[in-house]
Amino acid sequence: MTVYRVFGTVKATPRDQDWELLEETTDPVAATHSAHESEGTFWRRLTEDGAVVLDRV
Repeated sequence: MTVYRVFGTVKATPRDQDWELLEETTDPVAATHSAHESEGTFWRRLTEDGAVVLDRV
């Protein structure tokens, strides 16, 4: 089963260690929706089974 993770950061130019896990789900629609929200973060990143799908949304 595919696992989607949404990470967020408050840094304008983040490094790999600056990303914090916000959500982990198997639902691609929920993950994509969460990745496009901006509340409380500067950037968001979506991964699918560890591979970056959307970077700096």
